[in-house]
Amino acid sequence: MVTTESTPKARPKQVAEHFSISAMTLWRWAQNPDFPKPLKRGGVVLYDIAAIENWLEGAQQ
Repeated sequence: MVTTESTPKARPKQVAEHFSISAMTLWRWAQNPDFPKPLKRGGVVLYDIAAIENWLEGAQQ
């Protein structure tokens, strides 16, 4: 069985801390249609840290 979960995933609070932003800023970023969609496992929301970093690099260009 092959899994694609090789990059770090984090809950919203952890993502906000990682990027030194507020939870509201993460919510605003998530409203952008190009922002990486989170994985939803039951009631748990997980964001791909590497995908967000790539999105930020693209947004700065």
